[in-house]
Amino acid sequence: MRTPRMRGSSSVQSDSASGCSTRKDAEGRERRRMGDQDWEQAGHDATEQDLAGPGHHGRLECTVSQPQKEGEGTQNAYVSYLVTANTDFKSFQSSHITTRRRFTDFVFLYRTLQKEYPQCAVPPLPDKHNMSYVRGDRFGPDFTARRAHSLGRFLTRLTLHPVLRRATILVLFLESNDWNATMKSRPQRGMSGSDGGNSSVLESWTDGFLNAFTKPHRADQRFQDVNARASKLDSDLGTVSKTVARVAKRESDLEGDYADLATQFQKLAALEPGVEDELTRFAASVQTTSEGWKGLKDHTDQDYLGSLKDMEAYILSVKSLLKTREQKQLDFEGLTDYLTKAAQERDTLASHGSMGASGFLRQKIEDVRGVDHEQSRRERQRKLEVQISRLTTEVENAKKTSEAFDEEVVKEIADFERIKASEFRDTLGSLADAHVGFFENNIKIWERFVEEEERRQKEIDAAAKAG
Repeated sequence: MRTPRMRGSSSVQSDSASGCSTRKDAEGRERRRMGDQDWEQAGHDATEQDLAGPGHHGRLECTVSQPQKEGEGTQNAYVSYLVTANTDFKSFQSSHITTRRRFTDFVFLYRTLQKEYPQCAVPPLPDKHNMSYVRGDRFGPDFTARRAHSLGRFLTRLTLHPVLRRATILVLFLESNDWNATMKSRPQRGMSGSDGGNSSVLESWTDGFLNAFTKPHRADQRFQDVNARASKLDSDLGTVSKTVARVAKRESDLEGDYADLATQFQKLAALEPGVEDELTRFAASVQTTSEGWKGLKDHTDQDYLGSLKDMEAYILSVKSLLKTREQKQLDFEGLTDYLTKAAQERDTLASHGSMGASGFLRQKIEDVRGVDHEQSRRERQRKLEVQISRLTTEVENAKKTSEAFDEEVVKEIADFERIKASEFRDTLGSLADAHVGFFENNIKIWERFVEEEERRQKEIDAAAKAG
């Protein structure tokens, strides 16, 4: 019996028409899980009931499988997925959890995590804007199986993240028996400050738009290197994805060719009564080989190729987090510039220095209005003192925010690298297992065919000698 390759702790299982996990695969995943317990995920401040990390520090494993169409024959038909979780976290009510969730439930979970954990690169969901929605086959087995794999990877990334795996919303997502009520109540909790929500969104959009054309005065080389590596990995994954897509296409072609060959031999068997049994058995072996190619193609296309696309999307989340960090730095530098200019203007007023063209114009306007220049100067100086005091506080807060965000981003990058390595081990090992299983099965098919033919030939020879 083949020993499965060692790799990461979590894998996506799908019981759709594209195939299902065997007991051998389950044993392989368990062995791979036990092989990845040599590193810790829990922080020093982690509590006993919420330790983050596999192995000795707690276990939380999730799979997504069995896509099922709900509301058949109605306008509101949708696909639900079986979410299975196994854990030893004491914060969960049960160690084994099963529930069904639809894609919009995953979207709510994702958006809530994005809002509550802005310092984290929340793993993205598979893109909903898929051509399958246009073609109308979004309920097809290929599409739903591919999405089940992607949703499984999404949950696996969350369970490997030391912060997100402890999120309350994730526990509710996995355990809640009334998830719709949870979704309805959750936004109300977050909308308590909605009066200023529109203005804050506008300010955030304006700051982001202006910062898009601004570069930090002092670029942090650490994050520049991370951004460069992320861009290089994104480009390399794009190249690999194109190659894997061609491989999947060739496997699909071979599946069709073998199926056609089996059909032709079945027709030939009907025309040749003398060797009908032999041709029928040969056609059956060829057909089984075709089914093997289909299974391999499905794994390559739905699981491995999908994992590459999902990793590209994950990289974009990391780059977006780096952009947010840069905006925090730009906010600090911008406030520092404002403070410096205000201090310079105050010093100039205090020394009765020239204010340049703007000061000359202001003086002429004050002359026309009959304003006392000395009183006006003292008033401006007082306002500048107030502004400087306010800006000093804001600069200190912005500096603390920027430095704290830098520290969080450094941790987040380390978590991303670890999750990425675990996922690559898992998907590559699974792809290798799929190929090994395919060729082992082929060997068994054709060895069985040869043995059967040899046995029948011996029977014919024995009958001829006896006659």
